[in-house]
Amino acid sequence: MTLEGKVAVVTGGGQGLGRAITLALVRAGANVVVADMNLETAEAVAAEVAQAGAEALAVQVDVADEASVETLRDRALGRWDRVDILIANAGMYPRSLVVEMPEEEWDRVLDVNVGGQFLCARAFVPAMKRQGSGRIVCTASAIAYKGQAGHSHYAASKAGTLGFVRGLAREVAPHGITVNAVAPGTANTDMPRQHRSEESMRQRGAQVPLGRIAEPEDIANTVAFLASDKAAYITGQTMLVNGGDLMI
Repeated sequence: MTLEGKVAVVTGGGQGLGRAITLALVRAGANVVVADMNLETAEAVAAEVAQAGAEALAVQVDVADEASVETLRDRALGRWDRVDILIANAGMYPRSLVVEMPEEEWDRVLDVNVGGQFLCARAFVPAMKRQGSGRIVCTASAIAYKGQAGHSHYAASKAGTLGFVRGLAREVAPHGITVNAVAPGTANTDMPRQHRSEESMRQRGAQVPLGRIAEPEDIANTVAFLASDKAAYITGQTMLVNGGDLMI
């Protein structure tokens, strides 16, 4: 599996799962745009990419802001004049019970988690159409299927991702562009640790049929596959990456 000569944009690429995805794409041969709300972390990952011998561009972006996403697009295309892969991974995972949730928090979670995927796709699809090819992979979550108390807005946003991926996949398939999602379970990243102790993480892993929570690389390797020519006949699908915790 090779991505030699490909250019990838990874949102939320400066940390956690996004960092792992970025490095997996680089190992497969891609050059990358590391896009993150936190420019410092994006630059740190870009430095790792450079040490690995690939080209990287760090860009600060708020995926829920149209002008910010357009700046990301312009900088990516200005650097390489093409984008082959869009990984729409940026997201947020706050905790609030529905009866206590401020409307602003509900709106922000949906604006970032699924609205950001819409804005990024809208920005980069025209370039992919001109190329006659492209790969888009959106990060969903097993919570879209299972729900989770205290995270109804997150569940709603990730369920929205599943529908968005299917609709967009049908729109862009005639142009040689595939659109898929990955839906991780609990992963060994900072995001679930916002709301779980280390003991809770250990217990969660013990409940998974494969006996552990996911490492970021488990998910990143699936994303790299979907971004490759090996997955050229897969579109509109959601790949569950959860060690058998959810089987559908």
